[in-house]
Parts: sequence; C-alpha cells; structure tokens
Amino acid sequence: MEIKLSSFIFKRMNVRDSEGDIVFFRLWVDRWEEDREPVSRESLVLHFVANYSPEMEEKLLGHRRGLIDVPVDMIVSRSVLDILDGTKFILNLLPPRKALTAKHRKVMDSLFDHYVSDGFLFSAHEDLIRSEPEFVEEYEEFITYTYGYEEYPRLEGKLLIACGSLPPEDYDFICEGEFEDVLIVSSLKHAQATVSKLISMISEDVSVESLAETIKGDPALVTKLLQYVNSPLFPHRKEIESITSAINYLGLENLKKFLIAVWMSQFFGQDPSFMEFIRRMLFNAFLLESLHKYLGKIPKDKLFLLGLFYKMPDVFGVRPHVLYESLQLPEELVELYKDEELQKYLKIIDLLETPDLEDYLRSLGIEPSSFEEKNLKYAQENVSMLLA
Repeated sequence: MEIKLSSFIFKRMNVRDSEGDIVFFRLWVDRWEEDREPVSRESLVLHFVANYSPEMEEKLLGHRRGLIDVPVDMIVSRSVLDILDGTKFILNLLPPRKALTAKHRKVMDSLFDHYVSDGFLFSAHEDLIRSEPEFVEEYEEFITYTYGYEEYPRLEGKLLIACGSLPPEDYDFICEGEFEDVLIVSSLKHAQATVSKLISMISEDVSVESLAETIKGDPALVTKLLQYVNSPLFPHRKEIESITSAINYLGLENLKKFLIAVWMSQFFGQDPSFMEFIRRMLFNAFLLESLHKYLGKIPKDKLFLLGLFYKMPDVFGVRPHVLYESLQLPEELVELYKDEELQKYLKIIDLLETPDLEDYLRSLGIEPSSFEEKNLKYAQENVSMLLA
C-alpha cells in the first residue's frame, strides 16, 4: 500500500468596491491533487480552520478581510469559529446543513452578539435569503452585506456583493475574475506538529484542564470529540456539551486513543484506500496493546503507540529512523523498538494473514483460538468503535 499525503491549496478572489479598489478577498480552500474529492462550500470553513495559523492568515489576507462561506448551523459551534481572528473575516451565511433546533434558535441572538463583539461581519448568501427568509428577517440586524451570484437579492440598508457573471449596475462590491492560488499547506507539516503535541501529552502526566485547553486549540478536534462522545456508542441521558465533561466521561486512556484516530483520519483523508491504511494502523495498535500481559514491563499506552507506528515506515517507503524523526517521536519510544522481547510480539503483526501465524503463536505459548477470540476481537471492536 502506497500512501500519498494530501495538501490543501488556499485560494482567493479580489472583491472590489464601486470605485475599483480591492476591499477584501473571497476565500476558498481545495485539495491540491486532481484525483481528490473537491472541498464543498458547506465544509469549507472546517477545512480552513483545521489548517489555520496566524502565519497562513497573514499570507492569505495581509491587511484585508476575507469572505468565507459558513452554514448558519455552524454559528452554534463556537469552538470552530473562535479560532479565527474576527476582525479579519466576513462570514457568508449559507442555508443550514441540518435543521436548527429550538434550543439553537433560543441562543442565536447571544451567539451573534458574541461574534459581533469579536469583530466578525456577516453576509447573507442569496440561497439563505431564498430558503430561510424568516431566519434572515429575524437576525437581519447582524447582517452587513447580501451576497448574490444569480438573483442579487436586496435587503434594505445592506450592501450588495455581486459575484455572478452578469452583475447589476448598482452593486456595492464586485468579485473579480477567477480564484488565484495563494498558498499550499502540506498536511505532512501540520501532521508533524499535531502528532508531536499528542505524543508529548500521552508521555506526560497531564491534567484534564491542560488537555481541554490543548483540544480547544484545534476546532476540528473539538467538533469530532463532541460528535463522538454524543454518538449512540455511549449511553448517557443528556447531551455532553463541554470539552471537560467529554474528557471526564471518556477517561484519559480512551481520549488519547480517540485523538490519535482523529489525527490520522483528518490528515490522511477519507477515500477507501486511506481509510484502509488508518484502519490497519489502528488495528496494529490495539492488537499490540491487547498483548500487554506478555509484555508487562511496557505500559499499555506505549504498546498502543508502538503498534500504531510500527508499520508506517513500510507504508511510506522510508527508513524507520527517518519517519520517527520527522514525526518527532520521543527517543524513549523509538528505543523500545529495539527491545528483544517486544520484537517477538511485533512479529505477530508481520505474520498476520499468513499461514505461519498459528505455529508462531504456539511458539510463544499463545493458543491460536484464544488469540482470535480475545486479541483479534479486541482490536476489531476498538477500531470499529473509533471509526464509527
């Protein structure tokens, strides 16, 4: 299996005022490879914040604002948008991805107030004006612009951004030409920083508060964590809404595994070949962890990591020390791969799905039927739960 890390290309389009001056930029993000699925406008802001950094913002926007599409139901996900500097962005509101609940509508005024106080400006996309006229009317006071590409809707007192092929003569702002490529962000670089942070967290005795603060710095993780802990996999009577509550509910060991699973799926993509890679690496991690009673001197969390990274050098076609150094794995963890006793059990991973596995298991004193019932089942169930 060959793995190609994806990169994202950040694009922008000039938006000029009626005098012809560039006032702000319309933003887009797309995958660099031609054979990758395009980024949809509904998920645009998630891709943007997942790769966001002040340095990226400076290169992309300079001293201007950026207009970026955001479904209105994402306004309730403060943890997603709070990563952005509000003074640099105009949120172009799209129809919701799913219906807003009564609870969401109840707090919407305060949420808009929150974002306005942080400096954000709002634009109502013509699709939202057409499909949710009552919503637009209810929150019209927070809207500065309307955005059109076909019908160019007008709201009294609002400025019109015209981005279609036949703009009206009385526009306030007009989009110019096509999107231009500005910046390529390699997921490998982002992945290195993320995995380094996660590994250091796992290696240290961190507090729940410290973990919560670190997670809040990655809005993609926040969103996925709350979706995960509120999924049908976990029976609890009311929705968990805070990061601290989610951590306390899952426990540190399960949280750390979840973070690693999210890291892998976030940076290695969602197509079938990438998902198979993620599934296999996680399977190896849980399988080695399940053998902890034979390797009692190595803690379970380290066995999980050792299993997770064991086959990655083969997959990426690089020498182990090159990969481990690029991922900034702790030296203590890298040294454990040289442990002779551990190598005996890492060989089980090498022999999976080969006819030599059963004899090798017996040579280690492991009954193959017991291995299948306990160890393989343990790994399969945990992978299924994390990737559900």
